[in-house]
Amino acid sequence: MVVLEDLEGAVEVMFFPQSYVNAAVHLVEDAVVLVRGRVDKRDEVPKIIGQEITVPDLSVGPRGPVVVSLPTPRCTPPVVERFKEVLASHPGTTDVHLQLVGGDRTTVVRLDDRLRVTATPALFADLKALLGTGCLPSGA
Repeated sequence: MVVLEDLEGAVEVMFFPQSYVNAAVHLVEDAVVLVRGRVDKRDEVPKIIGQEITVPDLSVGPRGPVVVSLPTPRCTPPVVERFKEVLASHPGTTDVHLQLVGGDRTTVVRLDDRLRVTATPALFADLKALLGTGCLPSGA
């Protein structure tokens, strides 16, 4: 039995011997891990029967959200629909913020978690093809 915790709470995870042999090397204090298993609700407090553990690679990719600028007049339903298609074709874990620029006013909108992306050169190329080269900060 091990206890996994995050900023929201904790959960007990039980590994059977064969699963534990594979998981033990990753089960150290303050390690970031992903556990795949099933929920056991037989007791008063649910626990997880761990089947597999992996360590995510947190060193890859840029930090922070992908910020996309768009002039407010260009924010039409067809452009928004195509924009959502581009984001959906590059799924990932990075937030996307849409910066709507109109005259002397700029509004920043954090997009829904379902529109998170993997920040890759291919994504940036697709966004520039749709919205123009000025839609991303320099360097992207």
